[in-house]
Amino acid sequence: MSGPERVRRRLRTAARWAFADRYGLVLWLGLLCWFGLTWRVGVFIQDTYATANTLVALADGQLHVTEIRYSLTLGSQPGLHRYDGLLYGRNYGQLALAVPLVWALEGVATVVDPRLLLAGLWAGLGLAFVTQVGRLDGVDRERTVTAGSVVVALLFAGSVLTATNLDPDRLALAAYQLSTMAAAATAGLLLYRLVADWHGRRIGLAAGAALGLATPVGFWATIPKRHTLVAALVLATVYAFAVSRRTDGRTALRARAAAYAFAGAITWVHAFEAFFVVGVLGIVDLLTARSNRPRDLLVVGLVLLLAATPMLATNYAISGNPAEPPRLLPNVDGGDVEFSPDTDGGADGSGGTDGANSGTDGGSGSTGSGGDGTSGTQDGESARTPPDTDPVGSFVESTVDTASSTAGAVEPIWTFAGGAVADGVDTLDEPARLSHVFVRSGHVPGVSYRLNDYEVIELTLLEATPILGALLAVPVLAGRRLTGVTFDSLRPPDPRTLSPRRQTDSLVVALAVVLTVVYLPRLPLFSQLTVRYLHPVVPLAVYGVCRVPAVRTAVVDETAWLWRAYVGSLLLAVTVVLGGIVGLGLALGEAVQYHALWNLAAATVCALAVVGRTLAPERVTTRTVAAGLALPAGFTTAFLALSGLVYFEYGTYAFDLVRVVADLLPTL
Repeated sequence: MSGPERVRRRLRTAARWAFADRYGLVLWLGLLCWFGLTWRVGVFIQDTYATANTLVALADGQLHVTEIRYSLTLGSQPGLHRYDGLLYGRNYGQLALAVPLVWALEGVATVVDPRLLLAGLWAGLGLAFVTQVGRLDGVDRERTVTAGSVVVALLFAGSVLTATNLDPDRLALAAYQLSTMAAAATAGLLLYRLVADWHGRRIGLAAGAALGLATPVGFWATIPKRHTLVAALVLATVYAFAVSRRTDGRTALRARAAAYAFAGAITWVHAFEAFFVVGVLGIVDLLTARSNRPRDLLVVGLVLLLAATPMLATNYAISGNPAEPPRLLPNVDGGDVEFSPDTDGGADGSGGTDGANSGTDGGSGSTGSGGDGTSGTQDGESARTPPDTDPVGSFVESTVDTASSTAGAVEPIWTFAGGAVADGVDTLDEPARLSHVFVRSGHVPGVSYRLNDYEVIELTLLEATPILGALLAVPVLAGRRLTGVTFDSLRPPDPRTLSPRRQTDSLVVALAVVLTVVYLPRLPLFSQLTVRYLHPVVPLAVYGVCRVPAVRTAVVDETAWLWRAYVGSLLLAVTVVLGGIVGLGLALGEAVQYHALWNLAAATVCALAVVGRTLAPERVTTRTVAAGLALPAGFTTAFLALSGLVYFEYGTYAFDLVRVVADLLPTL
C-alpha cells in the first residue's frame, strides 16, 4: 500500500470513528452552517466579558488576566475573581477548547482580512456540506453539488461585496463563539448516533436535526456559555454508557471508561454540574453493570481521575488548592458567586450575577468599581510566603497544609450539593414556580427585570422547546404498562437484567431529574431566556421524545410528509409572527411573549396528536402525528432565526449579507 493510500485509509478510519458514517458528517456540517447564518460577533450575556478576557490570557499562555480587551471596567465583568493580587476567570475547560481556534484565526488574519476570513470559513463549510450531501445514497450528485455550490458562492460573493471592517481584536471572541457552535453541532451528532443505534438512521437524523433546529441548542450555539458544552458532554456520557451496555469484552470496558472520562471532563467546565453527573453515572453504572470486578473499577476510577486532572491542576495553579475552583474565589466586583458553598473567602451563592445584555456591543453592562481596565495586577505583590530554609520540612508542611485546605473545601462543597438537592425537592411543592419554569412565563411576580430594561424576554422550557409536548404520551405509556400488573409482579427487577435500552433510559431519566432538581431553587431568573440552567436536560428530553413509539412510527412512515409539513410550519410561523409584530406594533418583550404563545399552541397540537395516536392508533393517522411534530419544530426554528435577525441586537453580524437582510425586517 502506497503512502497516500495509507493516509487516505487512516483519514477514513478517523472520520468513521468521529462521525459514524457520512450521514453523521452531513448532519454536523449542516448544523454548523445553520448556526453561522445568524452569527453575531459580540457580547450578549454580560459575564462573557470575563471569560472572553480570560481566553485572551489563556491564548497568551497564562491563567491570569492582564489585558481587559472586551470591557472598560472590572466591575462590568461578573465572574472575574481575584487571588493574590491577580485576576482569574472561570470555565477554563471550555476556554481551552477555543485556544487553538484563537491561534488559527489570528494567524490566518495576518494575511486575510478578518471579515473575509469568517465569510470564507462559512463558505468552506458550506461547500463541504453540499459535496457530502451529493454523495449520499439516492441523491443526484451532479445536480445537488452544482446547485449547492452556486448558492454557497452567491452567499459568499454577497458577503464580500457588502463587507465592512472587523477589528482583528474581535477574533478571539469569534473563536470563542466558534467553539460553542462546534459543541452544539457535536451534540446533534451524538444524539444522532445514540438514537440511530436503537432505532435506525432515519430517526437518528431527525433527532439530531431537531436538536439544532427545534430546541434552544440552536439559540445558544453562537452565545459562548458553558451550557452548550456541558450538554454535549452529558450526551457523550450517555452515548458511551449505551455502547458499554450493548457490547462485550474490552470494547465494553473502553466505552464504560469513556463515559467516566466525559463526565469527569465536565469538572474542568463547571464542577457543580460535574459532581451530580459523575454521581448519577456512578450509581446507575454500578447497579446495571454486568461485572464490577476490582480490575474494571480500577480502570474506570483511574480514567475518572485522569479526566479530572486538568481541573485539579488548574485549581492548584490558581489557588494552591486542587479542590477550590475559581468560582469559590472572591469576585472582583464584590457580587455573589453563582454557585458556591459558604466559605471565608467566597460569597453565599444566593444569587446569580448574569445579565442579559442585549443592547450593547462590548461595552460596560453595569457600573462597578475596582481597576482601570488596563491591568489585572492592581492589588500589589503576591502574598505567598517565601520557602522554608529546610526543604524536607517545607515539603511536609506544604503537603499537610494542602491536604487540610482541600478537606476544608471538599466538606462545604459536599454539604452545598446535598443542600441543593434538598432545596430542589422542597421546590416541587410550589406549583406556581414550577409553572413559570416549565409551562408559561409572562411577567413573573418577584423577578426583577431591571437589567433586561424591563423587557419580559424569558421563556419556559415548553415555550422554548414546544416539541417536548410529545412527552405527555410518556405517562400514558407508563399507565398502559402498569395495567393488568399483579401484586407479585410489582417487585422491582434486577437492574442488571434490564435490556441495554432500558439501562440507558434509566441513566437518561436519572440525569434529567437530578440536573433539573438541583437548579429549581434558582429558577425562574430574570436572565434565564430559555431556562439556560436546564440546557443540558434538553438533549435528554429530545431523546425521550424519540423513545415514544408514536413518534418513531410517524418519522419512519411519513418522512417526506414530515419535512414538507416542517417547511410549511416554518413559513407559517414567520408570517404570523412578523405580521403580529408589524400589525400590533409590539415591543421586544411583547414580541417574544407573542411568539411564546404560538409555541405553546404548537406544543398543545403536538401533545394531542402524539397522545391521540398512543391511545387510539386506529383513529389518529401517522401523517397527523408527523404534522403535529412539524408544527412546533417550525415555530421554534422561526424563533431561532428571528432571535438572530429581529429580536436581539448586539455585536456585528459575521456575514454582512445577513446584516443587509436583517435591515429589511421590522425593528423592535
